[in-house]
Amino acid sequence: MLFDPLLLIIYVAVSAIVGFLGRNRSVGFAGIFTFSLIVSPVIVALVLLVTAPVTSSKST
Repeated sequence: MLFDPLLLIIYVAVSAIVGFLGRNRSVGFAGIFTFSLIVSPVIVALVLLVTAPVTSSKST
């Protein structure tokens, strides 16, 4: 079989998990999810490991 729908579902699910892990980055869930769909969830997950999340500075 040339195309397996189960592999597509797994790919999108892993991309969604990576997007969830990147929800605290500057581009947020949607940006990380889209980027992981285009590039690769594994590569984007490695990028998330070496980059820092956005910190919010609250001044009182």
